[in-house]
Amino acid sequence: MVLYAEDIMRKNGEMLDENVSALKASVVMSEKHNGYVIVGSNNIPKGIVTEWDFINKVVSKNLNPEKVKLKEIMTSPLTYVKPDTPMDRVADLMANKGIRRLLVIDNDKLTGIITSRDVLKYFREYVMDVVEIASKFGIR
Repeated sequence: MVLYAEDIMRKNGEMLDENVSALKASVVMSEKHNGYVIVGSNNIPKGIVTEWDFINKVVSKNLNPEKVKLKEIMTSPLTYVKPDTPMDRVADLMANKGIRRLLVIDNDKLTGIITSRDVLKYFREYVMDVVEIASKFGIR
């Protein structure tokens, strides 16, 4: 069975406007227990801001997060996949680009996000299934 991006993506695509302050975005991240916010409007993503962006672009520069806008610190252009992208391609893309969050976009609209935790969870389940099948045949 082949897994696709749409099979494991999270569908929590809450977006914040690019003019929202970094402080407000950090509050949203804390409330949602997410290490990221998606920047855009009308379900059309323009960028992403991660906890690393806050550390690297705000905190380490001693900037006032109330005065920094998301458009100033967001990562753009976005790296993304379509919903029908096979999981091996998703994993390769995330590993090769060194990213922990990958947007799933269809017809310019956000449909979901895949995190490194999602990938690890599904690959762990796959390995456990393979081990179980192999054990039935006496394979270690």
